[in-house]
Amino acid sequence: MSFDHPEHAMEEVKAAVEFRNRHTKALDDQIQRFRGPYWKKDTATGSDSYAPENTYYEYVSLMIPKLIFDNPRCQVSSRKPGPANDVATALRYGLNRWVRDCVLRKRLVELATDMLFGYGVAVVREDAVNSSGGAVNMPEKDVQKPSKIMWPVVERISPKQFIIDPGCTRASDALFMGHEYRRTRKELLAMADREEGWDKEAIREAAASDAHRDKGNQRLYPDRDEIVVYEVWCPDYEMDESPGSDMGFHGTIITLAACQSPEGSSPLGKYLRKPRPFYGPRTGPYSMFGVYKVPDSPIPLSPLLAVEAQISDLNEHVRAASNSMMKHKRIVGVNDPRTAQLVKDTGHDYVAVVPFEDGRAMIQEFELGGQTEQQARWIATCRERADRALGMDEALRGAVSGAGTATEHTIASEAANTRIAYIKQAFTDSVTALLEKVAFYMYHDDRIVFPLGSETAREMGLPPDAAPYFEGGGHDGEAGYGFEDLELEIEPYSMERATEGMAQKRAMETHSLILNTLPAMQQFPDYPWLDHFQKIGNAMNAPDLPELVRPEFLTRLAQDLQRMQQAQAQVALKSATPMMQAQAGQPGKPVQTKQPSKELPNAGQQMSRMLGAMQQQAPTGPPQGGTSGA
Repeated sequence: MSFDHPEHAMEEVKAAVEFRNRHTKALDDQIQRFRGPYWKKDTATGSDSYAPENTYYEYVSLMIPKLIFDNPRCQVSSRKPGPANDVATALRYGLNRWVRDCVLRKRLVELATDMLFGYGVAVVREDAVNSSGGAVNMPEKDVQKPSKIMWPVVERISPKQFIIDPGCTRASDALFMGHEYRRTRKELLAMADREEGWDKEAIREAAASDAHRDKGNQRLYPDRDEIVVYEVWCPDYEMDESPGSDMGFHGTIITLAACQSPEGSSPLGKYLRKPRPFYGPRTGPYSMFGVYKVPDSPIPLSPLLAVEAQISDLNEHVRAASNSMMKHKRIVGVNDPRTAQLVKDTGHDYVAVVPFEDGRAMIQEFELGGQTEQQARWIATCRERADRALGMDEALRGAVSGAGTATEHTIASEAANTRIAYIKQAFTDSVTALLEKVAFYMYHDDRIVFPLGSETAREMGLPPDAAPYFEGGGHDGEAGYGFEDLELEIEPYSMERATEGMAQKRAMETHSLILNTLPAMQQFPDYPWLDHFQKIGNAMNAPDLPELVRPEFLTRLAQDLQRMQQAQAQVALKSATPMMQAQAGQPGKPVQTKQPSKELPNAGQQMSRMLGAMQQQAPTGPPQGGTSGA
């Protein structure tokens, strides 16, 4: 294994850095054109940094709200019945609470932006809970707190700081992956005093970074004596002292830096910290966000990078047309100086006497330069080509000119939606993989303890003063299930923005759904209506729909059905008794008969009115066995 020795490990890291730099070389130019020339005035850049057709901003501003607008909501299920289902339910409550507490939406916006430009990278780790964590001020009587409360943390890694094995064809087969970060030498020495495993001598010998200067050797900030540290995860490098995968340890983490070397020689590497087993999911601490798979490469392809050539070509021609318009001139020619002065001094709509020759005024207008018709047509062609490659059209932008028919706009919209749906699915898959890493720590680590909140207590049917907590860990090997038996997925539409019209439509559909289902809920109270409405609510982006159908409400419907059946039996008995007496008659008396009256309703009408009156009258108190406030 190359990472057994720091010199060999540094050679692997150097190759990975060069591999990464080749893939992120165009990223600075893209970001510069995306932000425009006035976000930060760059004196060193030329006119090429200005993109009149800012396709980058237009595409990102359209796609980000479609990819991530709100925090995701998770659903966790188990492949095995029994206690594993209870674990899945607890993990679902814990994940959804954690997503809200850490405001995962903000981190996902950063990762979605990286994914549209190139690729995004996130690292999942554990950290001690501070004053902003979710497990502070916990009562000792409710939860037995571990000695050190931990909290899962998601951090965005810049694509220009991420490294991966350049010899692999996909990320899952990489021999190593990691990232670099900068710390001052003083900070690293202080960390060596607090934590075990650091090598102070290697920290003192590490080479200083030149990141405080840009490519033009201009100083960006004072020299802080910073060191570039490489944190690398090796999945196949198992240390002898590792507790093993059964205890949640997969692979090894190494920490190294380039040491100072004689000028002209290749920098060697030194371990700043002793290699240590990695405690985390089998897939490692890193999650990559990408759109399109490139054959035989671990680096994905983004839409903007794929269309970079078309966007650059469009901007070159737009800049050329702009330069032509800057040279546009309109000149008035005359045949003598007196007429020239007269034309110059005469204002608009004024009458002037101009000398004529042969009955004609000797004045002529000339136009020089300007945009030609060929330039305008070619710019339109280039713009159409870039939009076609990106899947953008006027309908997607919200500006329909009316030039095309309704059928044409519908076909174009369906094609664009199909392409966008694939990008959304790719992003959702990456978010799911990210949350699975967070769920690993919640499942295994008993140091993760935090309150779930009143909303979860209400959903679980607990009293208003209840304070439920999530406690990680607590799973032994003999339970008959494991973390791999759990399945996690993102609820549909939970991350998207719902328009006002769509929200109103879903509200009306929910209203009609509940009313139309009431008779069936009365007749079949044993059916799992909560799960039924949970699935419907997920599809309609209404996760609180099951709250409208609580167990107390179903119990009340069942009691109403029982009362209605009893009333029907009594009415049938009363209506049958006089009929039998009239047919039989009294002893010694003839049978009395009379014509039916039109004013008396028939039995069906009587029953309908009775049922309607009973359904409108609610019980004055809560049903037996239920809770008040249902």
